[in-house]
This record gives sequence, structure tokens and C-alpha cells, in this order.
Amino acid sequence: MKSCLFINNSPQPGRKHLAKLGGGGKSLLSLLAQIPEQGWQAHVVVPGEGQFTDALVDMGIPHTIFPFRLLDWRRPMEAARTTLAWRRIMQKVNPTLIHANGFDLSRSFALAAGSLNIPFITHVRFPIEPEGARWVLRGLPKPAAFIFNSQAMQDRLWPDVIKNAPHSRPYTVHNAVDLASFTPAPWPEGSPYRIGIVANFAPFKRHEDFLRMAAEMLKTRQDLEFLIVGDDTEGAGRRAVLETLAEELGIAPYVRFLGHRADIPDIMRQLHVLVVPSQFEPFGRVVIEAMACGRPVVASRDGGIPEIIDDGKTGSLVEVGDYAGFARAALDLIDNRERWENFSRNSVEAAQRRFSIQAHTKNILDIYGELSAR
Repeated sequence: MKSCLFINNSPQPGRKHLAKLGGGGKSLLSLLAQIPEQGWQAHVVVPGEGQFTDALVDMGIPHTIFPFRLLDWRRPMEAARTTLAWRRIMQKVNPTLIHANGFDLSRSFALAAGSLNIPFITHVRFPIEPEGARWVLRGLPKPAAFIFNSQAMQDRLWPDVIKNAPHSRPYTVHNAVDLASFTPAPWPEGSPYRIGIVANFAPFKRHEDFLRMAAEMLKTRQDLEFLIVGDDTEGAGRRAVLETLAEELGIAPYVRFLGHRADIPDIMRQLHVLVVPSQFEPFGRVVIEAMACGRPVVASRDGGIPEIIDDGKTGSLVEVGDYAGFARAALDLIDNRERWENFSRNSVEAAQRRFSIQAHTKNILDIYGELSAR
């Protein structure tokens, strides 16, 4: 049986706000749940414990806790210790290949993998600046392949990556949604009508635009409720900033901050519309989760989102920052039940056809097969 050593960069030891399970971790767990049935063994290395490792234990996936650091040649002894530790892990697991769930992780283990002739894959889920990419790849063995979670990500990053890794192969594989958990539900009857955003409080998620959209919508009708699901994962005080803005806009009574929640499928099914106002969302996992639940999405025409939403059929695309445009698109769905039903039906069909875990797993394993056969 072939085996893959997976490396994930969270949870980070001593950083409680990063112990919660993010989108990249969820995507990796979905893959890990599928590959044993396809003849692959998995072992995971993580730097600390948290929700991700709890899930690994529940799934019976072996893992190693190793608080690894990225190699810094200004600290040669530390770099040598890190590389030797990686070699010991790799020799024990004896993987066919390595799958790193993040761009910068190879900076820690590439030297060890190269010394043992183990090919590795870098999964790119978030943008990285050109200088950062050069630093990660400089002076080390290069990935056999890069997997981008959207074509937008590949188009944005590949021109700089290929300069530093000219023999690596690029692939685009969209994320998947758990169709057993995110199941469709009909139009939520009664009022208020619920419009939600599900995202951590990173600035690029543009929660301020969501609140300004809410203020615009409330000028037209007041039987609305706005749900903000997520938390301040970086500990930057963003929740207080958003609460203050809601007060200043005079909409605080209509806004509910729900914090980090584990019951996202249930919350999705309570919504009438999901809003994703992000600026360059690398993919938009929450979009396909909403679609699988039959929830129309109003989202930014930016990043990977246009690869998911068929504008006017499964959702509505609006220019980044146009909060009045977001308000019009959301109101159009609430005011027009027939349009909502059409979007809902089309969304479920598209999610099931394009974004199943099984389809995602096949695409990843096809890449594994290509690389392990070289």
C-alpha cells in the first residue's frame, strides 16, 4: 500500500486562537477520510494539538506532534536539528510522497525530503507575496507539484513560482463540501429574513461592507436579521471594531454576533441568503457549503468565487466594495420567492455535481499517481 505523509501548519503550540479548525484543515480532513479506501495510508505531522488533532484521533489517522520551524540559515544549528528530526520522521513513516498543506511549510522539511529522494507536493490555499515565495523556495529542493485551490490562485501566483521552481508542475483542484452534513432545506418560513456572513474577522473578508449592506437593506425593509458567524482568529480586536460600526450605523438591534460555531450546516439552513463580500477570496469554501444547503449566495466578483458561482443561476456576483450592490442583490432574492427557489435548486445541483468529496479525492489521487509513477 502506498503512503503519504501530510504536514499541516496548525494548531500552533501556545496560540489558542489558532487551535480552532479552519477551512484548510477541514479540506485536509475530508481528503484524509477518503484516501484509505483508495489504497493509501496516511500519517500527519502537526506542530501542536487542537481541534484538528482531535479529529485525527476520532478518524484513527496516526499523527506526530512536532513543533517544527522554517529553516533559517542564520541559525545553522537549529536548521540542522530540524532537518535531522524531519529525516527521522520520514524514515519511520517511509512515505511514497509528502503533501504539505500550505505554501511555506516546505521551508522546514524540503532539505530532509530531498536527501531521502521523497517527492513532495505544496498545496497552495492562500496568496503569498513574490518575495515570500522566493524565500520559501530559495536554496532548497523544490516541490514536484503545486496544487492551487482555484485557477485564480494559480494565475496570480504561478508566474512568480515558476521562476523559482521551473521544473515543478501546477495543478488546480477545487475544494470539496461534505454533502452528508451540508444537506438542502426549503425556504425558511416566517420572519425575520436572515442574511448571514460566515467568516473569520480577517480584514480581507470585509465585514464592514456586510454591515454597510445591512444598513442599506434596512432602509427598504426592517423584517431582517443579520447573522455574523466567526471570530477574531488573530486576536486583533476586530469584533469590537465591528460592534462599534454596527452601533454607529444604527443597526445594532438587527445584528447578531454568533462567534465561532461548530453547527455551521444548521446555521446555513436558517439563512435566506449568504453574503461573501471578500476581496480576493482564494476559493470560497463557505460558498459551496451554502450551495449544498440550497442557499443562494451574493458574493464578490473576485478571486476564486467566480469559478464557483454561475452569476444569475446559482447566485449573484457583485464588485468588491459595492455594498449598495450587495444590498440590491440580496433584497432581490428575498423579495422574489420564485427567483430564490430557482437559485436554490440550481445551487444544490451544482454543489453535488462539481464539489463532492469523492470528486475532489479522485483529482488529488490522480496527481499522486502521476508523481509516484515518475
